[in-house]
Amino acid sequence: MKHLYLFIVLLPLFTLAQNYPVTKKTTQNVTKHGKTYKDDYTWLENMRSPEVTAWVAAQNKVSGAHINMVNDKVFSLPTITKYEAQTDFHIPRKERLYYYSLLRYSDEEQQTASLGYKKKLDGNFINLVNPNYFYSGKTVNVLSYEPSVTSKTLAYKLMIDGSDQHEVRFVTIANGKKLPDVIKNAKFGGMAWKGDEGIFYNKNTNASQFAADSTFQVFYHKLGTDVVGDKLIFDASSIKGQTYYFTSNDGTRLFLYVADKEEAKVDYFYADLTKDTFELKKFLDNVPPDFEISGYNNGRIYISSKESNWGDVRSFDPDNPAEKKVIISQYQNQLLTDTYFFKDRIVCKYKNADGNYLMLFDYSGKFIKKIQTPKAMDVTLAGNDYYDKDVFFYVKSYTIPPILFTLNLDTGAYDRYVSQTFNKTTAPFPVDYFESRSTTYTSRDGVKVPITIVYKKGLVLDGNNPTLLEAYGGFGTVNEPHYDNGLIYFLNNGGVYAYAEVRGGGDKGRQWHRNGMGLKKINTVNDFIDAAEYLIAQRYTSPNRLGITGASQGGLLVGATMVKRPELFKVAVPKVGVYDMAKFHDYTIGRFHYDEYGDPEVAAEFAAMMEYSPYHNIKDDVNYPTTLIITSDNDDRVPPVHSFKFAARLQNRAAQTNPIYLKTLSQSGHYGVMTNEDDKLKDKAAFYSFLLYHLSK
Repeated sequence: MKHLYLFIVLLPLFTLAQNYPVTKKTTQNVTKHGKTYKDDYTWLENMRSPEVTAWVAAQNKVSGAHINMVNDKVFSLPTITKYEAQTDFHIPRKERLYYYSLLRYSDEEQQTASLGYKKKLDGNFINLVNPNYFYSGKTVNVLSYEPSVTSKTLAYKLMIDGSDQHEVRFVTIANGKKLPDVIKNAKFGGMAWKGDEGIFYNKNTNASQFAADSTFQVFYHKLGTDVVGDKLIFDASSIKGQTYYFTSNDGTRLFLYVADKEEAKVDYFYADLTKDTFELKKFLDNVPPDFEISGYNNGRIYISSKESNWGDVRSFDPDNPAEKKVIISQYQNQLLTDTYFFKDRIVCKYKNADGNYLMLFDYSGKFIKKIQTPKAMDVTLAGNDYYDKDVFFYVKSYTIPPILFTLNLDTGAYDRYVSQTFNKTTAPFPVDYFESRSTTYTSRDGVKVPITIVYKKGLVLDGNNPTLLEAYGGFGTVNEPHYDNGLIYFLNNGGVYAYAEVRGGGDKGRQWHRNGMGLKKINTVNDFIDAAEYLIAQRYTSPNRLGITGASQGGLLVGATMVKRPELFKVAVPKVGVYDMAKFHDYTIGRFHYDEYGDPEVAAEFAAMMEYSPYHNIKDDVNYPTTLIITSDNDDRVPPVHSFKFAARLQNRAAQTNPIYLKTLSQSGHYGVMTNEDDKLKDKAAFYSFLLYHLSK
């Protein structure tokens, strides 16, 4: 009888066209800076209420039924699983003395990956941490790890059900002994060691998970002591500032810097960790955030200065910060994306129109060697032990899985690494089976925007190819090609993939970011729209075959673009996006992004945000593209309320005849599905099946 009652209660949820759940309206008129707008769905902001939970479950029932139907028509999972088996490759990462890797399993008992280590590169992995040991009924992942200075103890962070509020635990590396020390509510920041004695960590004090973030304090925990007595190292609560810190590669110095809530002014500190009693010493006071500390060597701090658009390497003595010396000058049109510091060498990673490459220097700035990757490929240095002479790196592209190389830092000599302990990866197709084209298109204001387009060689450009366009466009982030077997399936079935390096990212230097942030954020949206028009004009695709996707900031971009120019797209799949720009600062870390989006309390900045805010620009008389909105129930970086409200408003209009689906992942956070490999593959296959099904209709 109880089951019958529950059915009767939920029955009204499954009505209306498209079988959407009923979504009530609780209209509020909001006036800000003289502008009044209507918000019909504020009740969805109570994300943990039984009413919202029931609504989300009903939405998942609709989207789940549709995805099941799609899988009956386009079942990509077996093929993607086959590709995955061919390309499965554990990339070990050198951290101090040992090599570490997450060891993946697909059986139900071993839900998420264990962390293993090996003493030699060609040795066998030893299991060290099984995250599933600690909690029952939760999804627990090893998010990051850091060995102590002599590799006696490993500190590692556990991510529980996808939340950004983490747990730090410890294990003795030699014998795998779990230590009793447990730090809860650690959020952001790393686990910076003081020798082998203890770690520094950021502590979050939020009483409510989705409330505005309160990670203002840095603590020090000494192993073997009660965490209740951990020493407060720095408290930025009074200014509601963001704190960042790291220890030098040689373990002798702690560096800490704190930005005010507007990120307009920054204070920099350091401490000598070789002393039993350490204290922070300020070496820069109230300065603009015009550089980033990237390393420390032989008493000097190394920075990447924002005075150079393309990136350079400078150094100074922390006791004399006014004296700055350029070690490695910027190279025009060659973007410095990463810098790695070893005892006797600096390794710089650069990006240009053809791809990525490494360059080796000594500390005087003398050039040693250039390691050029093939066109359209990315290169990643795997590990960064300060004292190493021999390291390794891997190259990859959108269509070629990782290939491992060894590198001697003294000479710059490198070679393919082959070992019986590594699974040999076999790409599903020959290296020349797909074509990758890096070019530019011209935006509406005359700016040349880079775009990479990947497709099967010989594909006829007749305007009829299913095409997926993606971008991110925020925070100065630089795009790096990543191998994805789901994308391989899409391409082999006639798909075209395009990634647009729109303004707001950092792909053409720091000014490229500045031209797509704050009052200029609309440039990011316009660049993305112009990319779509370029693909259509060049006959890669047509509006009836074009889909767009993006995650986080990219989700915001997709949402803003689909409501601004819906006629350009057949399908939109925004993921974990920000859609309500009037309230983005009310939740979690939103207020830390005033520099990127603007401050809603400033009239001009609020007006600029409202020009592209996806939720507020939905029109009642427009039929928007078929849309799958993906979010996570435990995402405390971009809370799911954004997706809830965006879906509700899109669905509940008479003009909307294309379906709008909301998919909320359970026990998940900002990274999406983080359970076993089988679940990850199912989720990936569902995405590409959805695209091919709707783009081929």
